[in-house]
Formats: sequence, C-alpha cells, structure tokens
Amino acid sequence: MGSLFTSFGVGVQGIHASQSGLNTTSHNLANTKTPGYTRQQNINADMPYQTYKVTNKHTSQIGMGTRVDAIRQIRDQFLDKEYRLEFSRQSFYSKLVETENEVEDVFGEMEGVEFRSALNEIWEQIQTLSTDPGSIVYRKLFIAGGEAFIDRAYDVYRELTNYQKGLNDEISKKVKRINEIGEEIAKYNKIITQTEAAGVENANDYRDLRNLLMDELAGLTYYTYQEDVDGKLQVYIDGAPLVIEGKSYHMHCEELSEDTGMYNVVWSDNGFGDVYDLETAYSNKDRTDTGSLYGILTARGRKFANYTDLPVAPKEPQEKDYRDADGAFDEDAYNEAYEQYELDYAQFEKDTKVFNNTTGNSIITKIESQFDRFVHDMVTMINDVLCPNIDFELDGISATDINGVQVDLEAGNYKILDVVNSPTGTDDDLTIGEELFKRTTTDRYQVLVLDAPLYRKDANGDEMIDEDGNPVPATLEFTDSEGNTKYKLFVYNEEQEDDIFSQYTIINLQMNDNVLANYSLLPVKVNPLAGGTGAYAQDMFTDLISNWQKETIGLDPNTLTVYSYDRYYEEMVGALGTQGQIWTSMLERQTSLADDVEAQRQQIAGVSTEEELVSLLQYQHAFNAASRYINAIDQMLQNLIEKLA
Repeated sequence: MGSLFTSFGVGVQGIHASQSGLNTTSHNLANTKTPGYTRQQNINADMPYQTYKVTNKHTSQIGMGTRVDAIRQIRDQFLDKEYRLEFSRQSFYSKLVETENEVEDVFGEMEGVEFRSALNEIWEQIQTLSTDPGSIVYRKLFIAGGEAFIDRAYDVYRELTNYQKGLNDEISKKVKRINEIGEEIAKYNKIITQTEAAGVENANDYRDLRNLLMDELAGLTYYTYQEDVDGKLQVYIDGAPLVIEGKSYHMHCEELSEDTGMYNVVWSDNGFGDVYDLETAYSNKDRTDTGSLYGILTARGRKFANYTDLPVAPKEPQEKDYRDADGAFDEDAYNEAYEQYELDYAQFEKDTKVFNNTTGNSIITKIESQFDRFVHDMVTMINDVLCPNIDFELDGISATDINGVQVDLEAGNYKILDVVNSPTGTDDDLTIGEELFKRTTTDRYQVLVLDAPLYRKDANGDEMIDEDGNPVPATLEFTDSEGNTKYKLFVYNEEQEDDIFSQYTIINLQMNDNVLANYSLLPVKVNPLAGGTGAYAQDMFTDLISNWQKETIGLDPNTLTVYSYDRYYEEMVGALGTQGQIWTSMLERQTSLADDVEAQRQQIAGVSTEEELVSLLQYQHAFNAASRYINAIDQMLQNLIEKLA
C-alpha cells in the first residue's frame, strides 16, 4: 500500500489541477468581450496507477492523483463550416443588391424618371410633327428631341460603364486583403505547430486569431479547408491552394482587355490560372454564389455589352409568304427556308446558353445589352422609315463612288435605298437618303455613280412595272457637273457584328450633322417618283407612330414575349427592380441563416460569465479541499513521527 509521502503527491496533484482550472476560468472571464475568443475548458485525467500486489484473483493498485490532460477549445467544427458558407453567401448577395441599386440610380430613381423624360419627348415630337410637317419649328423640335434622346442614352450607358471600371479599386482591395489573410494564416500555422510540438502547451489563443481570419476570409471568398494532425490548416479556393502549411500563395489583378481596363483575378504563384470561372453562371447548388469578391465580378461582368450580345430568335417562315398573287404555294422555297430556320434556331439556343452564362449572368452587362438593343432598334426604325431600304440582287458591278474612288461589288443580295418611295427633304433638290441618326464613322449609304440605270425586279426575276407601264427604277437619275446624265445607286452599309464602328450602338451614335445644319433636309415630303406633287408624307408619320406602338422587341432571349418601345422600357426597368427584390430576399434569408448559425456557435464557444463564476467557485473549493487534504496528511505524519520518537 502507499505511504503517507505518496498521499502528499496526490494532494499536490490536486492543487495543481485546481490551480490550472482557476487559471483557465480566469482567462475565459478576462476575454469575455474579446472578438473571436473561444471558451476553454480543462480536461482532467488520472495519473498512472502504482501496482503493489497482483494475485490470480485481482490486482491491487494505488491512485497517484489527477492531472490536466489538455486545455481544449469548445468549438463545433460543423457549425464553423456552416457559418462560413452562409456568411459567404450573404456577402455575395449583398454585392448584387448593392450593384442593382446603383444601376437603378443610373436610370433615375426607381422608375427611370430621367431617361423616361427624353423618351417621352421624342414620342411627343413625332406626334406633333405629324400634324404639320411643313412647320420649321416642329421639325426643329423633332430633331432636338432626337438629339436629347441619344445624349441621355449615351449618359446612361457611360455611367454604367464607368461604374464597371470603378469597381476595379474595390476588387484590388479585396484581392490584397485575401493575400494578407493567407499570409497571416500561414504565420499562425507555424506558431501553432511550434507551440504544440512538445505536447505540453495548447496554442488556443493563436487558434482563435486564426479562426477569426477564417471568418473574415469567408466574407471575401468561399473556400474549403482541412486541419492536419499537427494543427496546420490547408486552405483551397476552388481547388487552388491559398495556404499549404506555412506557405501562402498569392493572387493579383490583371486587365481583361485594353479596351475595358476591367480587372480579372488570377493566381500569381501556384500554377493555376484564373481564380474564378467567369464563363459559367453562379449556382447555389455548386456553391458559387459565395464571397463578396466573386459577387463584384459577377455583377460587373467581363465586358461593355451592347445589342449584339443579346441573342434574337429567328422568325419562323410563314406559308402565306410563299404564295404568289394567284395563291400558288412554292413548297420548295418554303422547305428550304424552314430548314435554314431550324439551323438558325439551333444556333440561337446555343447563343442563349452562352448569354445566360456570361452577359445575362451580370446585372450590368445584361441591362447594357437590353438598353442598347432598345436604343438601336428605335433609331434604326426611325431611320428606316425616313430612308426605306429594299433588297436588290446585283449581278456584280464596277463603278466609282461620289468621290471618284473605284468600287467593285460582287454578285449577291444587297440592301439599297428605295429611291421611289423614300420621302424627300423640303429643299430645292428634294434630297433623299438623309437619316436622322448616324454612325460616327460610317455613312448610311455607299453612293455609286453609274452610267446606266438599274431597275427593280420581282420574285421571278422580271422587271417590275408601275401603274403607267414603266419599269420601276432602283437608281436615282441626276445630271453631273459636266451636264451628263448619271445614276446614283445607294448601297446600304450593313452593320457588322465584329465591327462596332459599323453598328448603330449607343457609343457610336450621333445626329446627322447635315440635318442639324439644314432642317430642310429632313425627309418629310412625298417622293415625286411615287406621284408626289409637293404633298407631305403623312403615310411616313403613320408608319412612325404605328411602328412605335408595334410589339416587335424581345427583352430576353429566354422568353418569346415581345413589346412595343414604350412597354419594352417599362419592362426593362421593371425586370431590373424585380431582380433586385429577388436578391434582396436572398440577402435577408442569408443574413438570417448566418445570424442563426452564429448564435448557435456562440452558445457553444462563447463565454458565459455566470457559468464561469460557477466553475471558479468549484475550482476554488477543489483547491481548498486539496489543501486541507495535505494538512491532514501532514498532521498524521507529524503525529506518527512524534510517537515513534
């Protein structure tokens, strides 16, 4: 059996364990308000037993007291991961909501008041001019309304693109902070490993600092992580390492293109490329709707979008369009057109998928493409009424333009100005072909000078005949400076998808300076070739008003719904607000989830002063009990020594 000296050791171990408990509890109380602090708890264990007798029936042992086996943190790793996921999603949707609010402000408060006024003005001027086309005042107001419309459209588009570029600073700051957090986590990995290497001390306070960084990192970007047996964290962002043991890897910003100046985020030194996949739409299922940095990149998009980024569904061929005047149906032509339609529609579906993953995935680029489509279709509609085009089959032609430059056109189908039905200006020359809105560096027509006239042909390739039995001209007769009769062919300069300078896009629009300088060039009179005798082209204004109210524009390639110009703008702004409400609901939901999980975390990891005070009293009583135990052993030993003496 044990000696009294052994009993002394048991008492001392009790004092040590109680003292350690008092220290831990005091530490908890002192850090009650410390951000990120995790409650600590002593884990006690038995000292090794001393065996003094072994028989075939039992083993007799003497207890050597208690010891502090570990001082552990009271954390739930599952709740940590759940909180970081929900907080990361909260940060993502917060950026989407913030961006949507900024876009709404660009369009003028909540209902697009500012741009709406410019839209209403040009509509009112069209109606006013139709009542008296001969009024110079009304023509001036109509032109001024058009100028105000494209000026305001340019201002809106410029503010959107400036906001996109302005996000670079925020992206750069977040990338810098992620790099700093990675470095600090790697630093704490080393400290924790060194501190705990001997198995004597736990680096709990350093773990708290590291966990606080992990929480902050979740707000910036979503990540996965794991902890090694020796306490080192490995952190990965979409499979690419940010921290491996004591080493951190960095990311940096680089321009997507020289044209935009917008930043992309790429890895600097771990062998991976882009940090985020910006070619795929964010997904709740794939956990890509996470992190404020990715939220900014998603909301901003990768480019300055225009109307060419918005896929347009091809028109399905109608049988009535393939019947002649006698009702005979051209089945071969219809079938050929329908086969082409099916091919075009398959391509449209592919383009729509790309749109949904890229341009349509960003609130800014989506609204840019929709807004530019609205402006593009409106200005081209007005231009096409003022300067109507027709399809014309050319066998190939060699001529000079009005500047004397040689031009060779290959055989094919071209759009040309309808010189018969095009309205004219009120000037002495009855000028035709003057559009209201023009492309900055591209004229509406390439005007070719021919020595002989060209005439329109019908579907069978025969020359078209007017009511008087004369062939319908495709060229405009004129007399050159030398008194020779020549003919002008107005070949329309088509818009090219890969050439922005050929497009009627917002940033490439301006008023026709010829019309601005001389209001009489605005086409408002009936063409003499169409039987006009000085009358004003009321049919033209009827077409303008009708086309304005006609439902022709699709807002989104994912739906077949089409709108008039008025309705399109309303639906565009309304859809923007609806999307904002959806994201706001998501943000509120994520905020609630993150707060709920954090509350659960704090119930486990947080310090309760009442509980700690109870523990303080328990350890104090245990300390006192161990002291009295030692006193009792001391008295027994003293009494024994005195009697033996």
